[in-house]
Amino acid sequence: MSDASNRVERYRKLAEECRRLAATVSSTEMRDRYSRMAKDLIVLADVEEQDALFRVLRRLANSRGPI
Repeated sequence: MSDASNRVERYRKLAEECRRLAATVSSTEMRDRYSRMAKDLIVLADVEEQDALFRVLRRLANSRGPI
């Protein structure tokens, strides 16, 4: 598995943990913080996936040479 895939998986697992914690804490402030952290981690995962895809497509385009 590539480094990017590992990071994406890690971010998504951390986001799930934050969602779980948000559902279990009694403090509204902490619930909101965990929820925001989960959203931020999902954004990081999405950006990492998009970046990895872009890199693959760029390599593919460069390997084909000029048309």
